[in-house]
Amino acid sequence: MAESGLKDAMDVLQAWVDQYNARAGGKVALASGGEAGGAQLRLKYSPSEGTISILHLVAVTREGRPAILVSRFEGPTAETSVQAGLWASGQLGRRPGAKP
Repeated sequence: MAESGLKDAMDVLQAWVDQYNARAGGKVALASGGEAGGAQLRLKYSPSEGTISILHLVAVTREGRPAILVSRFEGPTAETSVQAGLWASGQLGRRPGAKP
């Protein structure tokens, strides 16, 4: 189903997550995150208390072509969130010494 009138990829992702959560009835609630413009999008859920699972998507250009890089992170909430953020920042060339 194509969404019309949505501002960016983050809006589309949030609409999808909201619809999923409504249909799933809260059994495994998903959350989403990202940044304006949609260069980074995340699907997140908590498999157990204090643990997070993140599917992180990053839009990049490689060799002049658009690409979406995807990586999965799971573990203690704080450490895993930092690890996912560092990975995404590196892919986007926002970290010193990172090679996009």
